[in-house]
Amino acid sequence: MVTRTCQSATEIADALISMLGKTVVLGLPIGIGKAVHVADALFERAASDPSISLTIFTGLTLSPPQGKIGLESSFIGPLVDRLYADWPTPAYVGAIAAKRLPANIKVREFYLRPGAYLGNDLAQQNYASINYSHVVDELTELGVNAIAQLVASNDEAPGKYSLSSNPEVTLDLLPRLEARRGLGHAVAMVGQVNENLPYMFGDAELDADRFDFILDSNDCQFPLFGLPNRRVTQADYATGMHVASLIPDGGTLQLGIGSLSDAVAHCLCLRHDSPDIFNAVLEQLPGGTRSKERLRLPVETAPFEKGLYSSTEMLSDAVLALFQRGLIKRPADEHDETLIHGGFFIGSNAFYETLRQMPPERRRLINMTHISFVNTLFGDEAGKRRQRRQARFVNETMMATLLGEAISDTLDDGRVVSGVGGQFDFVSMAHSLEAAHSILMLRASRIKEGNSRSNIRWSCGHATVPRHHRDIFVTEYGIAATRGKTDKQVIDAMLQITDSAFQPALVAEAKHARKLAADYRIPDAASDNSMRALQNVFDHATLRTCFPEYPLGTDLTTAEQQLVPALEWLQSGTATAASKLRVLFGAIFTSEAASNRAALDRLGLHQAAGIRDRLQRRLVNYALTRTGK
Repeated sequence: MVTRTCQSATEIADALISMLGKTVVLGLPIGIGKAVHVADALFERAASDPSISLTIFTGLTLSPPQGKIGLESSFIGPLVDRLYADWPTPAYVGAIAAKRLPANIKVREFYLRPGAYLGNDLAQQNYASINYSHVVDELTELGVNAIAQLVASNDEAPGKYSLSSNPEVTLDLLPRLEARRGLGHAVAMVGQVNENLPYMFGDAELDADRFDFILDSNDCQFPLFGLPNRRVTQADYATGMHVASLIPDGGTLQLGIGSLSDAVAHCLCLRHDSPDIFNAVLEQLPGGTRSKERLRLPVETAPFEKGLYSSTEMLSDAVLALFQRGLIKRPADEHDETLIHGGFFIGSNAFYETLRQMPPERRRLINMTHISFVNTLFGDEAGKRRQRRQARFVNETMMATLLGEAISDTLDDGRVVSGVGGQFDFVSMAHSLEAAHSILMLRASRIKEGNSRSNIRWSCGHATVPRHHRDIFVTEYGIAATRGKTDKQVIDAMLQITDSAFQPALVAEAKHARKLAADYRIPDAASDNSMRALQNVFDHATLRTCFPEYPLGTDLTTAEQQLVPALEWLQSGTATAASKLRVLFGAIFTSEAASNRAALDRLGLHQAAGIRDRLQRRLVNYALTRTGK
């Protein structure tokens, strides 16, 4: 096959329509791997020609956040300008947001940007709930006839392109497309070269002749979408400590993205570098090693001598940090020196720079590969079982029930927050592998409209993981091992990792359902599951430097780091009329500290002339004072 290299996305769009006809089913990778300029050119052609039918199937379309009016906008606006000024948000995002998608264009996503489309009819109605490992089958069923994704080139690898961040679905789908080509069907593989994309070796490398079109133009270059690392709270660290004590040396690790995963990575490093501190903190935490319940499970606290192997759907900042620190160092097996098998990657700007600057021989130890490889046992099952020994698949869930269901993607009313992704793939695999476990992390409670609510509930409207696949749940208050347990035992275990403020009501519901005996009471060791108990541990002066707010670094300035907890506190602290009065009273009588001025200036409050601006400056100053260290 002769590969056609083009300088214009419009040229490729015209050629695709000429080749495929007026029915185009376009597969775009999840996350950062989308060939945005090609997709936009096809979108523009279809939008201007109703005779063209364009279906786009993808997941996790990234676009910069938009703050609401007021302080949120003042904080997010400059941040977006600094980090995302040159990011090309796909054209279909704006059309969906405006609910003006042309009738001849359909966009189906199997994973939504978390929380972004709760109020959007189009996105909610066209969401497809699919396990990540089944996406290829769905694309095939839809009749996909084109793939368009970003690729990397390397002068040292002439005649090749790397699928880099997103080989996961493409590597499984491409053979099916090529088989259809062999039967006489028109199909196309398109690559868009991005000079910022790290060149990944191994399975991600393809010969140039596997592509029909390559878009290689200076006019189509753009920076990768960087996800700023989130602030890690004391509750996150408590969860991370518990999870880190479940990871055996010599085992296998799957780990996702977000502050909980960052906390796990940091706590694993703490365990490796300072086991005495790790042990001391783990002993003092609610649900820690002083608890008889915790001691019924294996407790892993030793440094990593053999090291870990990672088979992970996502290569994230957290996983890369463990690789860089030398904790991920166990080869997959005696025949494969790979240290990380990953499906796709997305991360911070520092994450991308680390991969770009990594020596090629080191980068070769990371094999970005098929989603069917990392998310399933199919194929070389014997080899995968040999590699994935003592596997721990660590993921996050939004909520859980006392009976062991996990709610990770959907609200009670059916609206989708994000998607199933690969979570159920890993839960299922954990039940199929010897000595493996699915570990689902969640925060014990959340603040909504100024009120604290439990994330552990009696029941839920929709479940991502059903109760018969329950395994290990972890909150800041400990570990609940639920696999193979009776309903009574599961409820007891889940209650012991629940915020104590919600335990009485949940106990009453369980008793009403005849699932707990009338004389049941919460064990004493779990009767003070509270933020105060966590603060008693982490606020110790000798520990503060051991648990930084941004353990994996951050793109935020010092002033922005100050503002994040302050604005969160202000939002939750003014959610009700009574709380607004309390905060306002406190703000009026709190003098401005010199250490707060840079943060106040960052919000444009340095010249607070009107009454509204002066009041906002006082409120933010008060919040900064309350949350300052």
